[in-house]
Amino acid sequence: MKRDIIICIIVIIFVIILNTITARYTKNSAIMIGDKLNEIKEKIKQEKNKSEIYNDIQKLKENWEERNDKLAYYIEHDELEKVHLYIVGLESSLESEEYGEAIEELDKCKFILKHIEEKYSFSMKNIF
Repeated sequence: MKRDIIICIIVIIFVIILNTITARYTKNSAIMIGDKLNEIKEKIKQEKNKSEIYNDIQKLKENWEERNDKLAYYIEHDELEKVHLYIVGLESSLESEEYGEAIEELDKCKFILKHIEEKYSFSMKNIF
């Protein structure tokens, strides 16, 4: 009986530690990608060089793909696919020089990232 309680406590501590680590990684990923999106948005608004913006989007896509691989272990794939879809939409809108649509796709992407960050955070709201 005593051994079972100790095992249960160890499992609970392990789950809490893993949840904290994954929540921190998710938050850091959302903040980092969100910051990159804000930089791109400012460059679009300032009408910077199109090739510079395109290079920033390529770096963003590469960074997202790296983080997506790790996030896919514990986050629903549908939500991760939405982020990727909006990044691709942002890229295609810029290629066709539709800057209004590009900013709209960018804002959608930031909203989904914020939603993912809140949904997978370790808080009382998500526990109950």
